[in-house]
Amino acid sequence: MTLTTADIPVEDLRHRSRRWAKECYEWAKVPLLPSGERVGRVYDVVGPQNLFGEDSLFINLGYWRDHPATLDEASKDLARLVAREAELGPDDIQLDVGFGYGDQDFLWAEEFQPKQIIGVNIAVEQIEIASRRAAELGLAHRIRYEYGSAIDLPRENESCTKVTALESAFHFPSYTKFFAEAHRVLQPGGKLVTADIVPRTNRASKAIVQLSDHPNLRRLPRTRHERDYFDIHHYRQALTDTGFHDVLTYSIRRDVYAPLANYLTKRLRDPDMRRVNPALRLAFSRPGLTLWGPWADYIIAVATKPS
Repeated sequence: MTLTTADIPVEDLRHRSRRWAKECYEWAKVPLLPSGERVGRVYDVVGPQNLFGEDSLFINLGYWRDHPATLDEASKDLARLVAREAELGPDDIQLDVGFGYGDQDFLWAEEFQPKQIIGVNIAVEQIEIASRRAAELGLAHRIRYEYGSAIDLPRENESCTKVTALESAFHFPSYTKFFAEAHRVLQPGGKLVTADIVPRTNRASKAIVQLSDHPNLRRLPRTRHERDYFDIHHYRQALTDTGFHDVLTYSIRRDVYAPLANYLTKRLRDPDMRRVNPALRLAFSRPGLTLWGPWADYIIAVATKPS
């Protein structure tokens, strides 16, 4: 049987405390790593033991429009929304960039049945776990995972019909470089679809840049000048400037943040949530979401490479 959160060993308080301390120590070292290694290392440290799902290993905030009862179901609904916007089907060769532990790909393989799914990621542990799970589910002949960067995709020109990034693109070093790479690997008529977290307004973007210029942060390794911050309008324009046509961007934040906060208010009280690092529990508690949620938009972007 494939790994789920239900398979995570039970820890006593002493073991949990040691793990939490080690995780916090590893997170503290992340800003000192080369920029290309930071995101992958963060997720390797987080691991399945720090997820909020009930039985799956989804790592997304979920789509709550149809009032799903659990985060697992909300996460599946978000994956289905991305697949519908991509018009994913049996003739597709899909490149999924930033696939987590593979749950979205398993759902797409079962419900939308693309010919092939290639997952690309820079988190080594996620590649190992997702590959093992795909094999256990008998999907290794249709889904494969490999190491690769979103701004240097390990695919030949015009080798895919769909490119997806489900709640991962905000981690990429550069949107413009990722969009260009997606355009390169897509066949004419192919689609790029992202579900992404961006600042609500350009004012929020400027606030992020100003924070990165704080004197206490200037001595840390920098990626700010390489990183482009987009609100929903700049996102659409960047896709158009890359050469995509029929670009659509729309916000689903009302169906993400508020219902997620309502759900987690109860979920974080469950006994199995004691395994989750307190720092993460705080960040996604109602007070935590109240602090960062108002600044964040949640958008779906759909773009087509011209035929």
